[in-house]
Amino acid sequence: MLFRGFNFKDRSPQHHKPKQGQFYFETNCIVYLFEQFLPKLHFDDVSSVQFECCPNAELACQPVIMDGLLPVTIPYDVSDFYHLSDLEKKKKTLDLMMDGLQVICKDKGWDEEPFLYAYQKVVEKNYTFKKTYKNLKSSPNRKLRAKIEIEIGIYDCTASLVIEDQQQKHIYSEVLYKTKPRFDLLYPLLGDIKWMSNDEVRVHERKPSEHQFKTVYLQ
Repeated sequence: MLFRGFNFKDRSPQHHKPKQGQFYFETNCIVYLFEQFLPKLHFDDVSSVQFECCPNAELACQPVIMDGLLPVTIPYDVSDFYHLSDLEKKKKTLDLMMDGLQVICKDKGWDEEPFLYAYQKVVEKNYTFKKTYKNLKSSPNRKLRAKIEIEIGIYDCTASLVIEDQQQKHIYSEVLYKTKPRFDLLYPLLGDIKWMSNDEVRVHERKPSEHQFKTVYLQ
């Protein structure tokens, strides 16, 4: 099975669905950042991992794997998470992931090296997910270049149009879309970048909404 990634689940008995959903969203930025440094992985019976945080629990892989989903119980009271600063939340998310992965690698015999590498890269990136989503597109006169930059934080995910010159000097940027921290909510909105003139750029949405677009005027 091709491994597709991770997510977090709040299993604290005192929390209801809205609060549980908040924990899922606020851990996503580190999950996405961690996953982008992993190679393509294949496992016999696992296509995704769900870290289920519950106070007074035992750190363990659950014996039942359904549709490739491996639940891993992590002893953690999620109530404590909301008292942390944003950076502390990111560090705690990464620590919880590594706790879970340690028991998975031991239980399932997975190689630890890809996960240790991803861990180090997350730290090197200062726990910040920012990447260029679209290739640079040059203006008709070749003086400027446009790209879409994605940033996923604790509370939101943004797509910005960024304009730079040929020496990579920042000229202009504008947030085009902002959603909850889930990239799949942005994906349908991000199609082609098209220069209409040397100072007018359009970002088209994907099919079937390609007729929708946002226009940015640089002057």
